[in-house]
Amino acid sequence: MSPRALRIAFAIAILVAALFAGRWTAGLLAERWWAAQLSPAAVEFVTRWKVLSLVLESLGILVACSWFVGNLLLVYSAIGSVQVHRRLANLDILEAVNLRAIVWLSVAGGLLLGFITGRGMGEWTGDLMLAWTGVPYGQTEPLLGREVGFYLTRLPLWRLFHGYFLLLALTALGGVMALYGVIGAVRWVDRRPAINDHARRHLGGLAALLAIALAWGYFLEPFELVGGVNGSVHEGLFDFHRSVSFTLVILACAAALASVVWAWKGGTTLLAGCWGVLAGVSLLGHYLLPAVLPASAVPVLRNADRRQLDEVAYGMTAIRDTAFPRRAAPPDPPRPLAIWQATLAAEATASDSGRVVAADRAIVTVGRRARPAWLVIRDQAADGASISVLLDDQTTISGRPLLFRDADSLRTAKGVPTLRLPLRACWPRGPVSVVDTAAGGVEVGSGLRRVALAWALQSAELLGPTPPGARVFWHLDPVERLTRLAPFAVWGAPSPRLIGGELVWLLDGYFSGEAFPGASRVEWRGESVGSLRAGLIGVVRAGTGVTSIYLRHTADDLAKQWRALSDSLIQPASAIPPEILRALPYPAELLEAQMRVLAEPHWGLGQLIGRGENIGTTGPLEEATWSPDTTGVQVYVPYERPQQRQVSATAWARVADGWEALSILRIDSLISLPDPSALSSRWEHFTTFQQLKDSVEKEGARLEPGPVRYWATSAGLGAYQPQFAKREGQEPVLAWVSIAVGDRRGAGHDAEEAWQNLLGLSAPIISAGARGSQLLEARRYLQAAEAALRRGDMEAFGRAWEGLRRTLKSP
Repeated sequence: MSPRALRIAFAIAILVAALFAGRWTAGLLAERWWAAQLSPAAVEFVTRWKVLSLVLESLGILVACSWFVGNLLLVYSAIGSVQVHRRLANLDILEAVNLRAIVWLSVAGGLLLGFITGRGMGEWTGDLMLAWTGVPYGQTEPLLGREVGFYLTRLPLWRLFHGYFLLLALTALGGVMALYGVIGAVRWVDRRPAINDHARRHLGGLAALLAIALAWGYFLEPFELVGGVNGSVHEGLFDFHRSVSFTLVILACAAALASVVWAWKGGTTLLAGCWGVLAGVSLLGHYLLPAVLPASAVPVLRNADRRQLDEVAYGMTAIRDTAFPRRAAPPDPPRPLAIWQATLAAEATASDSGRVVAADRAIVTVGRRARPAWLVIRDQAADGASISVLLDDQTTISGRPLLFRDADSLRTAKGVPTLRLPLRACWPRGPVSVVDTAAGGVEVGSGLRRVALAWALQSAELLGPTPPGARVFWHLDPVERLTRLAPFAVWGAPSPRLIGGELVWLLDGYFSGEAFPGASRVEWRGESVGSLRAGLIGVVRAGTGVTSIYLRHTADDLAKQWRALSDSLIQPASAIPPEILRALPYPAELLEAQMRVLAEPHWGLGQLIGRGENIGTTGPLEEATWSPDTTGVQVYVPYERPQQRQVSATAWARVADGWEALSILRIDSLISLPDPSALSSRWEHFTTFQQLKDSVEKEGARLEPGPVRYWATSAGLGAYQPQFAKREGQEPVLAWVSIAVGDRRGAGHDAEEAWQNLLGLSAPIISAGARGSQLLEARRYLQAAEAALRRGDMEAFGRAWEGLRRTLKSP
């Protein structure tokens, strides 16, 4: 390479490095300025995380580049010792190959290969921080005698380093062997391999390193087996697999020694024998023999031990396992009623234009009373976002949704809530960045500060004219905001709450473990995990962007360790404001994982009904109901015996003052109910239901069933299912409610009528009209007024009486 070409290459390399360094520095400065709006602890932790990630990423690339450049230069040095046969007339001439320019290709190729294979070590930041300190769980697994914390902290890092080492050794061996074949250092002569001394020593050393990498992997296999990463100990072949791993470690070490001997002295018999035996034993022990060996009749772990490990892995240490309670008292109807679900709540508020970005249940204050409702948040582009409030326990007398668009009707002791968010506010999938003159955000400034912000945010708007005192707001999506602040946790879907007249986003921070000894495994977000815990609570105030992270009351040692590692970034559970504590939902993704674990045979509940295998980012559960005291949401998840289609048990999940409570209720067949599909089928065979369906379809609409929801009564398990009349372009209407308790069934136009029908006190009437004639409408108002009077609800009585007067056109 000429001196001029060399200077150009160095100039390009320096320019590229400067661009990378400049972009990283601008990003670091921007993140520090953004974190400074939250807390000094956030600035310190964000800086430390980004610097450590850069150091690890650079170290991974540097080691890989050095490794591949060194190996390619060793190949280059062999070129001078290889001779090429040339024939001149009748003479054979041996000409030495000496291509000096190939050294630059070796360096460039090594750097490129090292950059490709060495990237990604920056993502090990969290694993390295945890492994450096460790997490003592205080519990030892019974198979290998290792502490549980080892599987959550040290083993993941060991596996990462092993994969990195194996990739470098395997890639180098394959590439070097191919290059030696190209230059003639490795060739076939008289149907036998021939190799010169330089290439043999080089390849022998690489083969020894590959054998050491394999021995390392075989050494980790028993731990991976116990942790569930590589197979399962529950198949009954644990002792066999452990013996195979021990044998393979010895054989891999023997192969490494044979490779060193071959590199030094030559002779392929010993080398081929050792590597052949290693490959054969690995094939037999990993694939062939496990397929034909019978599983042991004696389980490796007792069911009690497996349940205990499941409880620790999935946060069920306080679970209660009892029989379904039955009392000598008349059953009560489900109050307050949960009518809507997320999709229907969005359709019921469709008159508010904009894209739905969130919908969840929440308690709101209406007329100084706590009422169950749905909050639906819509992105309205340049107009910001809107908040719609839909009552969940009540509809109009005609079944239409009750919406509150007037904020004054939701007045609380702290004032009138804001039902509109400005463009700079926080909501899911909102704008990337917003320039505004409002308080908060990061000051745009001038000079290098403005350039750094524009470069980091990739925003040309910041380079143009901005108003005086302009500030830039970014990381406006609550999930992205918390991920930037605490990247060591996986954040769930944000749940909106109206607290003190302000919209607040609540997010669950999850910690998963790829390996956990003896625990059941679930598919979570496309990965197989052996543990899942909800350890953190993220609170993002939508209007101001103020963000806080708290430790949950039920946080495990892993979450507590992260609190210690992040200094004061994570606040203790005792610092959670009471109003936030009362509004906390049950962690949805954790509940989904717990439900699948409880469906395992060693729990003895039966099959989980109506759920797939993979758990994604989960929103509000459709089958959830409201707690009787209107303090939050509860859910009864049914299980059934195979082929019986009868609910055999339910898992009951709820939150009380910030503590998750999970109970197993095993149900006797005498007080149980059929599964949801069987119940729906029976309800649809009611004569009145068929009449209703025909009536709705004659009006050009269609019936759409809601979820079957279960609840506990004194007489046994109860269930109900709403049916909605839907017409294109119109809001859905509650048309029918089917209900069941024990062996009794009922139905009606609303929950009150269905309950009266179940008790045998009334019978629903279906007319030819959409909701009946004027006489039928008056009758329904009268029934509602009588029912309200019996239970002493004068507010409901007044509404029914007013509706009766309007129907009869009474002055």
